[in-house]
Amino acid sequence: MKLQELKAKVYELAGVNNTKELKAKNKEIKTLDMRLKISWEKTFAILQKPQSEFEDWLENPPEEYKDIFSEITEASQKYHQKSAQTKQLAQEVLSIANNLEKLAEEYQDEADKTKQEIEITRRISKQARLN
Repeated sequence: MKLQELKAKVYELAGVNNTKELKAKNKEIKTLDMRLKISWEKTFAILQKPQSEFEDWLENPPEEYKDIFSEITEASQKYHQKSAQTKQLAQEVLSIANNLEKLAEEYQDEADKTKQEIEITRRISKQARLN
């Protein structure tokens, strides 16, 4: 691995942007000469160690955590299921609301036409009475 790639990975793992921040973040790194590639390799190994330990712990957690993790997984699955159902119901409600809106517009048009017919009928009736 090239030095620049190694530096980029170290900075990313540490969540820093420069050597000064890197050394301030970890005591084991303070004494390393960051001009040397070997120091960057050691730093990379130092930063990866806690992460690999955590991943190992996640793969085989203590019994007390296994129950908690299974509850979390179950709750998460239920949440996703209910969320999907909610989205589906929301779509159905939206579709129903759109259909009701169209019906309301149609009935409003019919009501307007009926009002016009009534008005025309009144005028004709009034005209007939006057003649």
